[in-house]
Amino acid sequence: MPNIHPTAIVDPRATLADDVTVGPYCTIEGKVTIGPGTRLINNVSIKGPLTMGARNVVYPFACLGFDPQDRKFNPEKEGTGTLIGDDNILREYVTIHRATRDVPTTVGSGNYLMVNAHVAHDCLVGNKVTLVNGALLGGHVTIFDSVIISGNSAVHQFCRVGRMAIISAAEAVNKDVPPFCMVYHTRLVGGLNRVGLRRAGLRDHIKPLEQAFDILYKRNLPNQKAAATILEELGSDPLCAEMAKFIQESKTGMSQYVAKHVFINRKTDDE
Repeated sequence: MPNIHPTAIVDPRATLADDVTVGPYCTIEGKVTIGPGTRLINNVSIKGPLTMGARNVVYPFACLGFDPQDRKFNPEKEGTGTLIGDDNILREYVTIHRATRDVPTTVGSGNYLMVNAHVAHDCLVGNKVTLVNGALLGGHVTIFDSVIISGNSAVHQFCRVGRMAIISAAEAVNKDVPPFCMVYHTRLVGGLNRVGLRRAGLRDHIKPLEQAFDILYKRNLPNQKAAATILEELGSDPLCAEMAKFIQESKTGMSQYVAKHVFINRKTDDE
């Protein structure tokens, strides 16, 4: 039987695996399914429809599956709700809102959502993603695997952030960020995420990715032409092919590029 603290409130419609722990003052409302080994530490609020997998750890005051912050949403409509995978760590005050459309708001597996991270309605978050304190995903955002969104950064609604990209602290993104790249100035891509690629054991792909990056950002080509050129010249490299596919599927366009030296060499007003 699940270990449910006497102060917790669990809806009879909920289904909990036998070794789930529900700590003090947690509330579980509606059609909620929680997989084995998951632990709600205390003061966690969950609203269905929501399915959560195995071995998740949810810290105090996290709120999962509640209504989206959307004026058009009808709270009487149950909808597809929220889907959370396995082995996630959801720290204090994390919020994940339920979907407004036919696909649930989805958070994959092995993710680390730090304090005050927010995943809005209809987001699709992949695996091994890190959202640092205060990171914000607007509605309908897609985050691919192994992305890092640093503290107090935001991704505008409907944007995508490609695999292994990194967004620096206190930045804002309003267009797609290509995979394997990094954003270190507001809304602008500064280069490849070389450190992340090396850490992931993908060192051999850095050179071809640098060439793909140059095609996209330094040849002054339209996005679709750049994607075709990357496939033509570098398509044998799977990561370059992945980048080209990401570009081809973009609906918002690519985030713009700025060379790092532009900021390093810029003089201040009093120089």
